[in-house]
Amino acid sequence: MSIQKNINTFLDKNFENTNFLPQRLFLEDVSEGLMNFIKGLNLVLEDSQGRDKNVPTIYLTQERWAEYKKNWSNLLEKSGEEMVMPFMALIRNGVKQGTGPLKRTIPKKKKFTFFKVPTFDGSNKGFDLIKIPQPVWVDVEYELRFLTHYLQDVDKFYETVIMKGFSDLQGYIKINGYDIPVTMSDPSEDNTVDDITTDRRYQIIVPLKVVSRLVDPTKFERVKTINRISITMTEKN
Repeated sequence: MSIQKNINTFLDKNFENTNFLPQRLFLEDVSEGLMNFIKGLNLVLEDSQGRDKNVPTIYLTQERWAEYKKNWSNLLEKSGEEMVMPFMALIRNGVKQGTGPLKRTIPKKKKFTFFKVPTFDGSNKGFDLIKIPQPVWVDVEYELRFLTHYLQDVDKFYETVIMKGFSDLQGYIKINGYDIPVTMSDPSEDNTVDDITTDRRYQIIVPLKVVSRLVDPTKFERVKTINRISITMTEKN
């Protein structure tokens, strides 16, 4: 094997792109990731005709949920059809400064991480040095609400959520390459009926907390460095 080929092989190995820059992570990504996690539980119940039906999940704001509770109607799916029970609703209750990681930094003394991103322009190989500020940690609190007319649906909901989603009171969701923990608090039930003539509604409320971070790639900085090396060697007999 020639010297030039050995050098090229060495450079290819050392500049192999195994370090990828962190992806963006915003609040909308967290909500979408949690929605996908809930949908992935695949809660299936029998309808009135004995057919298995996948229970739909919708995302609502607090205002939209309060509006729906006024008359328990006029809630539409994405398709425009009226949402009928049973269904699950995910509602975000609030966002606050995060509890993780436990180690804090001194104000105004922000830490940075540096990533080496390999580059190759066809002849020269090198790397870009990217300066990334530490992420901001947030705790995002949600409520998962399950509504149905039938008690047997309630039992199936509990079994699915506890066994498949939170067997040890915690689950993990994958969002843009991040493993984000989700913790579940004790569920509660709100089965009150305002009018005796109305159908009974069973409502289960499951508090969820997502311990996440916020990452904004627009804040990444490219650091000036000597990052281009061109090597040419010849062999002589």
